[in-house]
Amino acid sequence: MSDARLRSDEAASETVESIQFSFYSSAEARRISIKEITKPEILDTKDSPIQGGLYDPALGPIKELDTCKSCGQQGLLCPGHYGHIELARLIFNPLLFRNLKNILQMTCFYCHKFRMGQEKVHKYVSILKLIVEGNVTAAKKLANNIWDVAIFGPGDTKQYVNSHSDVNYLEGKWTSIQQTEAASVLQEIMREKPRKCDNCKKSNPKVESLMFGWLEKSLKGSQIRDNFIQESSFGLSTSGGKKPRIDNSDCVDNDEIQQTKSFGIASKGDGTLLRCAKSSKKNNRTFKLPPEIIKQMTSSGRVDLPPSEAEGILKALWRKESELCMLMCDIQCRRLRVSEKKEGYAMFFLKTLLVPPNKFRPYALGASGILEHPHNVLLINVLESNISLADTQIGQQNILQKWKRLQYRVNLYFDSRKAFGGMEKQLTGIRQLLDKKEGLLRQKMMGKRVNFACRSVISPDPYLAVNEIGIPPYFALRLTYPERVTPWNVSKLRQAVMNGPDYPGATHYRDRDKFYSLKAGKDMRTAISRKLPTSRAATKIGMDPETKFEGKFVYRHLQDGDIVLVNRQPTLHKPSMMAHVVRVLNGENTIRMHYANCSTYNADFDGDEMNVHLPQDEISRAESIHIVNANKQYIVPTSGDPIRGLIQDHIVSAVLLTKMDTFLTREEYNQLLYASYVPSPAYGSQAVIFGQKISSLVAVDEIQSLPPAIWKPKPLWTGKQVISAILHHITKGKLPLTVKKEGRIPKEYFGKDATERQLFVYNNDLVHGVIDKAQFGKYGLVHTVHEFYGADTAGRLLAVFSRLFTLFLQMHGFTCGVDDLLIFQKSDIRKRILEKSERQSEVVHSRFTAATTDDFTDPLMLLKETEKVIRRNGESATTRLDRMMSNSLNALTSEVNNALFPGGLQKPFPNNCLSLMTATGAKGGLVNMTQISSLLGQQELEGKRVPRMSSGKTLPCFPAWDISSRAGGFISDRFLTGLRPQEYYFHCMAGREGLVDTAIKTSRSGYLQRCLVKNLESLKVCYDHTVRDADGTIIQFTYGEDGVDVQKSSFLSEFEIITMNQKVLFEKLSCQLESAHISKLNGFAKELPDELEVKALHFLDSLSENPNPKGSLNQIKSEDLMKLVKLNYLSSLVEPGEAVGVLAAQSIGEPSTQMTLNTFHLAGRGELNVTLGIPRLAEILMNAKVDISTPVMTCPLLDRRTREDAELIASKLGRICLADIIEHIEVSTVPFCAVKNKVFTIYKVKLKLYSPELYPPHSGITLEACMNILQTVFLRAMEEDITKHLASLCKIRDINIRSAKKSNEFLDKSGSQLAEENADDGGAVFDVGGEDDANHDDDEDGYVDLGADAEKRKRQTNDEMEYDDDIESENDGMNSGSEGEGDVVGDEDDNEGGDQDLNALVMEKTSNGPSTYKSKPLRARTKNVKPDVNGNAFVKSNDKKRKRIILMKSSGLEVEVHFRFNQDEPHVLLAEVAQRTAKRIYVKACSNIERCSVVEPKRPGDPLLLQTAGINFNAMWDLHDYVDVNKIGTNNIHAMLMTYGVEAARTTIINEVKGVFDAYGIRVNVRHLMLIADLMTCNGEYRALNRIGIRGSSTSPFNRMSFETATNVITESAFRGVVDTMDSPSACISLGKIVKSGTGGFDILQNL
Repeated sequence: MSDARLRSDEAASETVESIQFSFYSSAEARRISIKEITKPEILDTKDSPIQGGLYDPALGPIKELDTCKSCGQQGLLCPGHYGHIELARLIFNPLLFRNLKNILQMTCFYCHKFRMGQEKVHKYVSILKLIVEGNVTAAKKLANNIWDVAIFGPGDTKQYVNSHSDVNYLEGKWTSIQQTEAASVLQEIMREKPRKCDNCKKSNPKVESLMFGWLEKSLKGSQIRDNFIQESSFGLSTSGGKKPRIDNSDCVDNDEIQQTKSFGIASKGDGTLLRCAKSSKKNNRTFKLPPEIIKQMTSSGRVDLPPSEAEGILKALWRKESELCMLMCDIQCRRLRVSEKKEGYAMFFLKTLLVPPNKFRPYALGASGILEHPHNVLLINVLESNISLADTQIGQQNILQKWKRLQYRVNLYFDSRKAFGGMEKQLTGIRQLLDKKEGLLRQKMMGKRVNFACRSVISPDPYLAVNEIGIPPYFALRLTYPERVTPWNVSKLRQAVMNGPDYPGATHYRDRDKFYSLKAGKDMRTAISRKLPTSRAATKIGMDPETKFEGKFVYRHLQDGDIVLVNRQPTLHKPSMMAHVVRVLNGENTIRMHYANCSTYNADFDGDEMNVHLPQDEISRAESIHIVNANKQYIVPTSGDPIRGLIQDHIVSAVLLTKMDTFLTREEYNQLLYASYVPSPAYGSQAVIFGQKISSLVAVDEIQSLPPAIWKPKPLWTGKQVISAILHHITKGKLPLTVKKEGRIPKEYFGKDATERQLFVYNNDLVHGVIDKAQFGKYGLVHTVHEFYGADTAGRLLAVFSRLFTLFLQMHGFTCGVDDLLIFQKSDIRKRILEKSERQSEVVHSRFTAATTDDFTDPLMLLKETEKVIRRNGESATTRLDRMMSNSLNALTSEVNNALFPGGLQKPFPNNCLSLMTATGAKGGLVNMTQISSLLGQQELEGKRVPRMSSGKTLPCFPAWDISSRAGGFISDRFLTGLRPQEYYFHCMAGREGLVDTAIKTSRSGYLQRCLVKNLESLKVCYDHTVRDADGTIIQFTYGEDGVDVQKSSFLSEFEIITMNQKVLFEKLSCQLESAHISKLNGFAKELPDELEVKALHFLDSLSENPNPKGSLNQIKSEDLMKLVKLNYLSSLVEPGEAVGVLAAQSIGEPSTQMTLNTFHLAGRGELNVTLGIPRLAEILMNAKVDISTPVMTCPLLDRRTREDAELIASKLGRICLADIIEHIEVSTVPFCAVKNKVFTIYKVKLKLYSPELYPPHSGITLEACMNILQTVFLRAMEEDITKHLASLCKIRDINIRSAKKSNEFLDKSGSQLAEENADDGGAVFDVGGEDDANHDDDEDGYVDLGADAEKRKRQTNDEMEYDDDIESENDGMNSGSEGEGDVVGDEDDNEGGDQDLNALVMEKTSNGPSTYKSKPLRARTKNVKPDVNGNAFVKSNDKKRKRIILMKSSGLEVEVHFRFNQDEPHVLLAEVAQRTAKRIYVKACSNIERCSVVEPKRPGDPLLLQTAGINFNAMWDLHDYVDVNKIGTNNIHAMLMTYGVEAARTTIINEVKGVFDAYGIRVNVRHLMLIADLMTCNGEYRALNRIGIRGSSTSPFNRMSFETATNVITESAFRGVVDTMDSPSACISLGKIVKSGTGGFDILQNL
């Protein structure tokens, strides 16, 4: 047994209050080190550790039984001891290398000050001091000032800085606002990198790092000369013009380093430079350059910047710019030692390297011998390089290479991904130990292994109570609880000790520090049991502080009545872990669970496993019983609706029992009542077993039976009376209940008498109605009992119902047969209706091809026209046709099913068992029954019909472009009579899609939920009802704007139910009011929310308008109702300490797993695609994208405007591309044609335009404008596209065209030269990646679009895969409005026809005629493209560049163009190229709007809506005479933020997330959405809930490092001197502290 277990009852004497991050200095590293490591060898020939080696015994024992040479303890108890390696020379700290490089780029190498100048330094110091003091407002004002002497003088600065000089910022909390502002200022400081110093006016060398971990500097000869002239001019020259040497004992002379490397001479020689120098005069003096300056000017521009020289520069910088430097490396000003601040530059360099203790670097024994730990391999390499460098003298040639080698080896020790390649990348560095899911933070600190737990397969047991769990004896014998011996339980524990290993017994006994195992003989157990009654504490009446606490514990077996935590993974929401009462079941081998818990755990019994945890102290047991108890999890926090209830067979049995014609004999009635109620064991009921007699009849458990409903000829009871008797018994001693609730079964199934459809319980008597699925749902019978009588009563009711319905079904029987599936022959009208499907298909295709019905009497003509439209318009046309066909065929399917069900069934309801199952909600639905007996209907894949292949066929057996409904996946067959092979194949396709969806969406929704939880984990409700973050930042002033707990919100506004049960509610609330004194204690929520009060008054008005007769259920006085509502509201307030942030994150993440991954869905009837599902949630919440994938804008028309006006505006705003007005394109080829003595292939392209009469009405386009665009812009674009197409063909076929060959030769040459220049010491490592390295997990990388295998491999090679690469490159501006790539928009031209006023408005935003062209030209032609102010690219209209066009002629509606191709160029499908080009060129377009459509409103009576694909607020504002500009909406949250402000953005977030869930029929309480929206917009911006967002908002480094990029966060925190105050849940969990929320949100003072 561990030592911690022996001291479990002792309180902690010390706790960690805060953690400060910093780097060890060399002196500190030597101080904590036990021994210096000098030898690279580890073990000698006898496998013994070598003194001074990496396994030196002073660093701790290697084996568990060995004794430590340093502390004398054995391997398990020795904490381990550090060693250190003294490095031969100073090297760069790899963790801070980029920070060092940035600081050097800001520092002047001559005057050793910041290059930005003293004014800016003074400014930044003042701003940072204000931020540290907490005066962020003054800091912002100061930062926004224009920096000149007039505005920023010493007086102004003093005024700002000293405005809060009395604030002691060391005692204050560091808030997220301060962190955000400080990070912004520090980022701005790091951008201050002028080439010339503002102090000494000298040009500084360029600092580069071609190899990670090594710096180089370069300075041009002209800059060296200018620096010398500048120095001489101001009289600053030192002796001989030589640069002053930095005094550093460890410094290697740069000249000596330069001697080890050969430098090239400048190509122009010295003469030119000297002539320039001689001719430059100042004050009539001529300067002569010293030899040192000439040497520098003639040498190569790039020289090494060794660590010793860099340290000297930083040391001088820290001395001269101490104030700003100290603030940069201690932003929170928490380091109290000034010496640490003054030597802050030392953290950028390493002189000493710590070696971890031996126990953390164990070797492994393999088949081939000892396998070294990866850290040992890296440390051996470091030691070898260090010894080699130490043996090298300064004057030797290869000192630089060895120095770089040591730096490289240390880099690998910190991060093995910095390796050149090969096996070294497979090693595990320090970074690899910390990062990712398998790293130290997430695997060992955030997630911990536990004892006292078991795991097994679950099985169902309907005879258990719903909050019980059946435990097999195998687990009960091994799970123990340490029960303290008291006078009240001593006899029970004595018997347990006597039993020992025999159940019910005990495994161990502890008396203070002595521990005894009870597996020994019976005599020893008897002796121990006799010690138990001698309780010292029990003999004393009063205990003074000196009395020792009773220390006897018996580790007894798990028993009936114990409380355990049960969990099923994945733990997606709060009810996934609940407390259950144990019942040990002899003879069982699996964990047994009641059916009612299946929905909470999302469990079924097909092999699922669950975990059971046994709490080990009384506080945990108390919390489990009163907070986590399964009965108290009846309401799910996601929506506030019930989640637990009876399912499947129990529903069927309930309907059969409570239907009107169910009668029971006396024996059946009494048996049902007797078997249904078994007293559930109380908590700890085993305590009364030994030596006590209890009465076999308890009056409380006695059920009062009701008189029979029928007396003669023999007494009979109805099934409803069984329910009534149970309700009377459940609510015994309390006022009776009244419930009125509509049932689940449709009216048609009851025939004429539909009263049975509504359940009505009056004063606990079931008057009419049946119990079906609805009575276990929202506002049903069980929900109402839960609301008015409490969670335990509702749990007992569910348990009683479960046993009752199980027994009745055993008596009644239930099975399905083929006769349940049959329909009447005379009502089999399905054939007649389904014959219409082919006719409807023809009608839909006629509408799709824009033809009248008479135009295509021949189906072949219709087929050809369909092919033409789809080939011309591509994906959009296919989507439109699929939607039209699906709508038509779904209506046909509904018509068939409505005619057949339920009237067409041969066996009517309720005798039809299949119909009984589907109608009552027990299992399945109408869809399952229709697929069996009627037809399968239209099969859909990703929201579309079955896709066509490139040949135009859906399956090879169908004709190409078949327009029949069957070819598109419409199945008119049914399972009852079988499917044809084609239909079966279509059905399997749809089934497979569901399987793939389930597999893919798990990782995506899991990562989404993880992002949400980590960002929201610190949010909790405080005692003033505000929602605050860990640093005290207020997110909401009242939770959910009314302070109501989601789980208590269901009945708040159900005034009718409150009125019917007013006496019950008064009784319940008056008890709560007396016990809790709600109105007195709560000083923050005293009055009703306005919205609730208005609803209550409206209900009273409706009662007064419709007066009910005397004795009605709805009679209540207005003051009584208002008092009831107020009391109910005050008792429904959220509890202080509630972790509402985690609840909100779970409420978004858990339902997202139910969504399918069909990304797009049609918005309304406008046929606009909008992103839905998890991709849309990620777009809104996780990425907070500026440019969303499908921007949509909606705006209602004014009431006075008609549909004609709407159509007119839609046509004006929509785009028309050139492909829309081209009727057909023909291409013919002349294989050989001589042009200017050269042989070419000529392609003749003929284009025919539609007649102007066919142009859309109100479009305003003319034939002249179209021809103009066709002859100019289109032809230029064709040339570009042909060039691109040929280039892609060349890549595919490896054909090198001459122009491409030249550019490739140039690239190869320059690349090889670059490689030769930078190759050093076996090759150079180029640091391409950014600071944020790849750090994501296997279950999360599915989030990135992995469509291109090559891109994936490339990114894996570079190890730069991120969660979402677009996050970090988001622009601040709103770029979503930019036109799509390759769009072409015409220039302005005169418009004719149509509404002149509207034309004037729309055409300001619309362009016609010659168009601008935006594309991605080849590199070789980039110089011919000039961007305009809008970002579009104009191709120069230079006829000389038109090398391919040799002829262009036009006549009427036809244009013919001849293109020439070289004989060696591959064949091109020019018609496809022309088609693609024509689609990208627009003859009319409104900026950013692709198309506009008219949408019907959701509610009747509302005005029509205009819906645009794309966003252009200006265009809508200009149409204020037609549309209601005050109600413009868009799904682009960033656009709303930039245009309408933060409140509009917040509302848009709520509406958009709600819309995503509504599309899938998922209900999420709006309070969760409001909290997330408030958090994302609380700082006035649109914050992403990912690692970028958490970086700026979370003040806890533990919170950030336990999410992602742990090494980066630790490094940054240590660099800035950040302090974690241990307020966030992640920090508390990592250090084993109680989280400061819930029951850990307060402390208790106790007298000692």
